[in-house]
Amino acid sequence: MEVNNYKVLVPTDFSDQSNLALHQAIHLARIVGGEVVLLYVLQEKKGVLGKLLNRQQQESFHSLVQDKLEEQAKEISEKHNNIKVENFLKYSTSVHGEIVRFADEIKASIIVMGKGSLIVGGEEQPGIGSITSKILRTSKIPVVTIGGKDLRLGFKNILLPLDLTKETRQKVSWAIQFAKLFNADIQVVSAIWGDKDFVIRQINSQMKQVVSFISKQGVKVKGEIIHPNDGDSNLRRILNKYIKEHQEIDLAIIMTQQEDDFTQLFVGSSATSFIRESKIPVMSIIPRKLDDIIVGF
Repeated sequence: MEVNNYKVLVPTDFSDQSNLALHQAIHLARIVGGEVVLLYVLQEKKGVLGKLLNRQQQESFHSLVQDKLEEQAKEISEKHNNIKVENFLKYSTSVHGEIVRFADEIKASIIVMGKGSLIVGGEEQPGIGSITSKILRTSKIPVVTIGGKDLRLGFKNILLPLDLTKETRQKVSWAIQFAKLFNADIQVVSAIWGDKDFVIRQINSQMKQVVSFISKQGVKVKGEIIHPNDGDSNLRRILNKYIKEHQEIDLAIIMTQQEDDFTQLFVGSSATSFIRESKIPVMSIIPRKLDDIIVGF
């Protein structure tokens, strides 16, 4: 993780979750000596929707958004005078597309954003907003999603779910980098159900290898293999239960998935459900080709 010119991009809609994400982004920027980039994307409406507001009304609304962005940036600068803050108002017919495009344009290091929610029967339910979901599918850089109403600044205990894919090495790299930044511990967890000896041997071998590698990087780490008593093979439920039983965990790192036979990146159903229901921040990473990274184990 390069801390030189480190940019934390925060897409905002001025909601409570966006504000929580902003606080977490400020904390990260302060630690790495980076900058915060606030972004509001105004969706350009076409057809009938675009005619609901006249030009004067549109300009008035756009002016209010710009004023709010500048107000937030000024507040951050005054309260945290060592942090550089920039704010941008962009226009696009695709909000998620513009956020991903802009992140690439400014060479953002990470995106920190609210994960959104669903309103059912007038009550807020755990969920992922459609814009957030699309960003998770297409972002080239890690995305940290923040949900709920409570916020613990920084991360002290990182959950690292382990599987047998080669891409899991990229998760390990990011876990180590964040653990060093925040002086955090890492909890490596794998789940085994069934009695396939070769799988058990592979998981045990990889667990020892990963724990040893992380430890050699100077990070405090523990490894645990879970054997669900009820035979539950749903990884989402297993991980959420584990987090509930270990209240000290305050960040989970997962990989999104990519099918070789498809051109569209997508978040697998288990990952989507896990992010939706998670009570803690989740860092999502789209796998890169292993030729593009350096792995140490």
